[in-house]
Amino acid sequence: MEHVYVVVDNGEAYPLAYKVYKDAVCAVKEKYKNYIEEQIKDVGDLESIEKILADINVHENPLGKSFLYIEKGINVIIHKLIIST
Repeated sequence: MEHVYVVVDNGEAYPLAYKVYKDAVCAVKEKYKNYIEEQIKDVGDLESIEKILADINVHENPLGKSFLYIEKGINVIIHKLIIST
């Protein structure tokens, strides 16, 4: 069974679908790269940096809907969709 991953960011789907979950996560990281780097720079301590990264480096949810947290007001969901043949 084939599937793709679709990133939905605040209700709007990214223009590409991804064959691998990691690629979908990387697309989110790329979009918010500057913001993530600023957050990490601002906190300074290792525990806070690990928390920021843990909210973004979320393991794939086996039920097909993975939630990534960037900041309040930015809701990112990665949907695993089965390709119909």
